[in-house]
Amino acid sequence: MVKNSTSRLKKERGRKNLSKDIVRMKIMIFLKSGSSNQNKISHEAKGISGQPWNTMKNILDEMCEWNWINKKQSEDVANVTMYSLSDVGQKVVDVIDEFEVEGKFEEFFKLDFFQGIKSEF
Repeated sequence: MVKNSTSRLKKERGRKNLSKDIVRMKIMIFLKSGSSNQNKISHEAKGISGQPWNTMKNILDEMCEWNWINKKQSEDVANVTMYSLSDVGQKVVDVIDEFEVEGKFEEFFKLDFFQGIKSEF
């Protein structure tokens, strides 16, 4: 019984061993609804809450360098950085949305890379 409880908790909190690409995609999917700070992304983005803080910071910084997301200081709270989808990031999410909505490349979502992402669109 203890093992089942532990497994359930791990699923609820998220996996720590996700590839960086899956974490990037889940961040972009989360940011579709608007801008957010790292703490909110880390705790509320579906399936990535188990990621270490410094790993998330590095991934967010890398995504900013790639121009997938924008980073700016919060206007409401000091020392808080806000992240939002850039135009490039929105295009990436739009392409994946198109696959899901129009049923294109359904087989595409069988890849391990996209496990758990399809249900978030």
